[in-house]
Amino acid sequence: MTTFELFKGGGEMGQRIRQLDWSQTLLGPVDAWPQSLLTAVNIMLGSRFPMMVHWGPELVHFYNDGYAAILQSKHPGALGQPAEPWWREMWPFLLDIFRPVLAGETTYFENSLVLPNRQGFVEEAYFTFSHSPIYAEDGTVGGIFVTALETTGTVVQQRRLALLSHLTAQTATSAQPAEVAQHIIAALATNSGDAPFALLYTHEPPTAHAHLRAWFGLPAGEPTAPATLPTDPAAAGPFEWPVAEALRCGSPLLVEDLPERFAGVWPWGARPETPTQALLLPLPVVPAGPATSLLIVGLSPRRPLDEAYRTFLALVADYAGRALARATALHEAQQLNQALREANASLDTFVHIVAHDLKEPANNLLSLLEAHREEPPGLGRDHLVALMEAEVRGLFGTTQGLLHLLEAQHGAVVEVEPVPLADVYATVQAEVAALLHQHQGEFTANFRAAPTVRYPRAYLESILKNLVSNALKYRAPDRAPVIRVQSQPRGAGVVLTVADNGRGIDLAQDGQRLFQPFTRLVADGVGVGLGLHIIQALVQQRGGSLGVRSTPGVGTTFEVVLPE
Repeated sequence: MTTFELFKGGGEMGQRIRQLDWSQTLLGPVDAWPQSLLTAVNIMLGSRFPMMVHWGPELVHFYNDGYAAILQSKHPGALGQPAEPWWREMWPFLLDIFRPVLAGETTYFENSLVLPNRQGFVEEAYFTFSHSPIYAEDGTVGGIFVTALETTGTVVQQRRLALLSHLTAQTATSAQPAEVAQHIIAALATNSGDAPFALLYTHEPPTAHAHLRAWFGLPAGEPTAPATLPTDPAAAGPFEWPVAEALRCGSPLLVEDLPERFAGVWPWGARPETPTQALLLPLPVVPAGPATSLLIVGLSPRRPLDEAYRTFLALVADYAGRALARATALHEAQQLNQALREANASLDTFVHIVAHDLKEPANNLLSLLEAHREEPPGLGRDHLVALMEAEVRGLFGTTQGLLHLLEAQHGAVVEVEPVPLADVYATVQAEVAALLHQHQGEFTANFRAAPTVRYPRAYLESILKNLVSNALKYRAPDRAPVIRVQSQPRGAGVVLTVADNGRGIDLAQDGQRLFQPFTRLVADGVGVGLGLHIIQALVQQRGGSLGVRSTPGVGTTFEVVLPE
């Protein structure tokens, strides 16, 4: 019988088997084949289920159309060829399967991992398959009958869904962004088959760097996972993660040739299956807003970056971004609630202190007015008028400071002009002259280095008056107060320094609350404790800063940075 008569049907592979010149193969002419082989091949061709037949000592290949799809690039060259070297990359694994079958056993494996090279790389694949012995006419095992079903898609999809489920469950109740970042990376670490490594960077404008918040698979602090990365494209180097580009474009960015990019420091070295690609996934933490976080996920060297892989990573990015956005919103809400609670507490304190402190000068004014009515004209009445004027000035100063504080806190627009610092000094000196004279104090100024600054005049007067008034309030009891003011240029602005020889401040103990409202550091302090808080608010509202150096028992120096 001819080959065409021996083998019927079978689609493409039936045609190839009939057309192949078998006399040029290890099996020789078809008419010399044993009936057991002919029967096995016909059973195989008659089935749509993926099947393969191995025959003879060299395990020569036969397979049908269903198995041809599994072979991919090994088809059609494997037909009629011995199993080795076609399966050299997994030969030890196959031999462990073939030996018991050739001894007469039947084997079955479900969702078993195999590592074929079907697409130019060693691929992670899963199969459910069975191997059965084919007995020759003499009763010995002449070959192997294989039935196989590739389950790679199912297995990979299940583990990806498990990761997404884990990610959702772990981040659902987290209210802190830092905690969410750790959960995101921990979830990815459960699936090293799809994510050999992962890094999560966050960027908080206006800083020029993204900071590493969580990671796995790469050593933190090393060039492959630095603590910070520039977000300015001009500052980005060619041998680091292109964070700036990914954040700018706002869409997934594929980075290839990782061993070359990180030459000499890539932790996988030159192993054949080292990760060579990563996908940079921007994460907007505000819905519809620009990306401020970035997830870097290493890609498996054993899986192709196909549509399913990309979709999975897009879902990871979406879940992670939503979790970070939710945690950020909750965290900001908590901070706002805390700020509101503190503001309410401060308001209660403010009302109590101001009501108490304004009640005394108001009572004093009433008493002085009663005394003024009863006092005959003369020096006594003039003295009473002077005392009333002092009380009024104190009340005016308190209310003026509160108005400036409200302006600064609510961003009021105030007039900016070139202000001679000598004029401000003269105004403040006139207001504290009586107190200086009373305590034999000294108040000097040196504005030669920076005589003028562009700034709201009222703010300058309030800043200097509060600092000088504090220096007089907290003067040392054993020496006359000395207050020195000077200015120095810095960039486009001016630095104003006010130094005194007073009691000094224990910054280790009181530095944290020094600028808090309604703070009095000593029991015999006067006023409502708003002076330094008002100064800081006025300065910061215009982009400046207020610093302090102090030594208890020696004195204090305040440095006010006044940018134009």
